[in-house]
Amino acid sequence: MVSFYDSDEEDQPQQVAPAAPPPGLRNEDLPALFWDELPENDEEHPDAAAIKAIMADTTPEEQAEGFKNMGNDALKAGLRHKKKFYLRQAIEQYGKGLEVMCEDAALNSILCSNRAHVNLLLGNFRNAYQDGLAALRHNDQNIKAFYRAAKGAMGLRKYDRCIELCEQGLAIEADNRELKDMKRRAAVEKDAQAQRDAAEAARQARIRSPARTLAECILSRGWRVGRPQFTIGDRRPALDEDGLVHWPVLFFYPEAGMQQDSVDDVCEEDRFKDHLDLMFGSEAPPLEWDSRGEYSRQNIEVYYLSHAATPLSLDQLTEVYFGSWPEVAEEGPQRYGPKAAGWVRVREGWTLRDVLARPDHVVPGVPTFFVLAKGTDFRDRFLEGDMPLL
Repeated sequence: MVSFYDSDEEDQPQQVAPAAPPPGLRNEDLPALFWDELPENDEEHPDAAAIKAIMADTTPEEQAEGFKNMGNDALKAGLRHKKKFYLRQAIEQYGKGLEVMCEDAALNSILCSNRAHVNLLLGNFRNAYQDGLAALRHNDQNIKAFYRAAKGAMGLRKYDRCIELCEQGLAIEADNRELKDMKRRAAVEKDAQAQRDAAEAARQARIRSPARTLAECILSRGWRVGRPQFTIGDRRPALDEDGLVHWPVLFFYPEAGMQQDSVDDVCEEDRFKDHLDLMFGSEAPPLEWDSRGEYSRQNIEVYYLSHAATPLSLDQLTEVYFGSWPEVAEEGPQRYGPKAAGWVRVREGWTLRDVLARPDHVVPGVPTFFVLAKGTDFRDRFLEGDMPLL
């Protein structure tokens, strides 16, 4: 079945603002048919009174025909004087004819089609397209409506729809030259657009190639990465000449109000023990907020939060490393269910690769770990979930 509805847009009636008179002119300086509205006092405006009398003594079909003729006159005036004001008046008159809601389908189709024609002259392609379709819903044999809807579709770069409308019109009038020319032009523009789209896709793939290579390398290791929840400036993982991945890593101290230390470069083969020795060893400066000295090298524990994010796909992760923000349904850590978040202690002998490869580990942008001190009330309450993470 042939459809004369636009699948991409809701069929909303056009909201046409009354056309203002040209600068320096009042409504009264124009013929009454061009006025925004007819005055209540008819004595001073005999032409307006005549129009109102005619309308009061006519059928809806006759009224719609009258508005069509006034619209046609305004259209001719606009073309003759090259004034958009008259064209907008034509749109208004055709709209008034449709508001009458007469039962003459052919007349309603002409009103819609004529309004589509004026919208094309004004460059309002979407309105022209919708008016053309509306005309066809009233009368599916209206060849001009096929052409005007197709031309509106062309202006909107809806080339397939334009070709479809041309073919439907040609099925009725096979020798229509305008429809044949429009169909040919749409086919040419469609091919040209496809070439432009392909060139742009190739360009985007080319400039995203380093980001995609990195994303492929990370996912190939079985690592899972979520949308960034934590960042270290604009630092991202990087590949070295041996194909190893180097990550920026965050260490949070929940007991100190989530103060943090960042390590700019941790190779996937690095053991946690080696980094902890540097961070908390005898030669490392003490933590300013650790007045009781509880965060000594032998007394610290490191944890990560399991199921901390929703894993990204290859395309989404590529966008992250390209510098964009991927669209993903991020629900955050879950408290219940098979993927409920929980604290997992990191063994010091593990490498970063070992931790990232664990099946419950989803990297929240960058590898993020939480440092606690053994034997403290804070540690116990934090791990039991009595204190929120953020």
